[in-house]
Amino acid sequence: MIGLLWEPDIPPLPEFLTLVGIGKLLDPADIRPDIFLPSIEAWYQRDQQLPGDVIQPFTPAFGIPWVEAIAGCAVAAHPGSFWAQPCLADYADRAPIQFDPQNPWMSKLIEFTQTLVTFSRGRFAIALPQMRGPLDTLAAMRTPQQMGLDLIEQPEQVRKVLAELAEVWIKIAETVLAHIPPFHGGYCSRMKMWAPDQTITPQNDISTLISPRMYRDFVLPLDEKIIAHFPYHCFHTHGSEYRQIDNLLRVERLTAIQFTLEHTMGGPALDVSLAAVRRILETKPVIVAALDVESAERCVNELPAAGLCVTLATNATEIPSEYVRWIEAHCA
Repeated sequence: MIGLLWEPDIPPLPEFLTLVGIGKLLDPADIRPDIFLPSIEAWYQRDQQLPGDVIQPFTPAFGIPWVEAIAGCAVAAHPGSFWAQPCLADYADRAPIQFDPQNPWMSKLIEFTQTLVTFSRGRFAIALPQMRGPLDTLAAMRTPQQMGLDLIEQPEQVRKVLAELAEVWIKIAETVLAHIPPFHGGYCSRMKMWAPDQTITPQNDISTLISPRMYRDFVLPLDEKIIAHFPYHCFHTHGSEYRQIDNLLRVERLTAIQFTLEHTMGGPALDVSLAAVRRILETKPVIVAALDVESAERCVNELPAAGLCVTLATNATEIPSEYVRWIEAHCA
């Protein structure tokens, strides 16, 4: 399969960042879903003109770190992004992290999702937003550096928090999915994977900082728990996480893996990443995201075709013309 992994709804909308104000804290009340609808309509109309084998869903994302905010982090506006602020100063005497359906961030996420469903009128799929995993969320709450120390110095405290965050992740996904109707008899993940039942996109990008053994010890059981709660899944990974691929392949119920090549961004060499993709293809489908036409061409020429989807990835509003030409040539 060939397609465009286009995520224009991942970065913040510039006009919304301006409205919030750089350096200011984002309040759930600041998020008016109607502000985003003209951009979504324009992107949808552009997508209708594109060839390809993947389905383009839209999500209530726009750089908002929903999971971290629901877990207790304040969210600050920075140039080009929203950042979750550390919120867990110490493990001692902390309140348990629990899912609260009345949490203002949760309520806003549901409102945003419902607005997109109504606006879509069945024209395009609605998917869960980017939802960073338990390890990612703990890194936001403690900072990545402090979390790394915690894994060694306070392992049991880390386990407790990660377990709580996994439960919260599951509840967020379940609650939002309950407001998303089927699309042509199934559901679509933000990784453009259609499935005949509800589907999620787990991730733990920060796992690149820890060893495979540590990941198996602290995180993999939580991945398995999250995956067991939903019928279909496409686990989002980056090239820098290639060492964790064998861990993820241990999870038999995991449907598929999405793998973003990063050799042009200082990540592992392309040969290393393609070797990891070949291992995935031995047992599971994989969506490869290439950041340039040359890398996508190598994927098509060098990787087994069965179970493989090669996409050119961008989150820019304007799609590079060479992307479109490459996809048109291959889909023709």
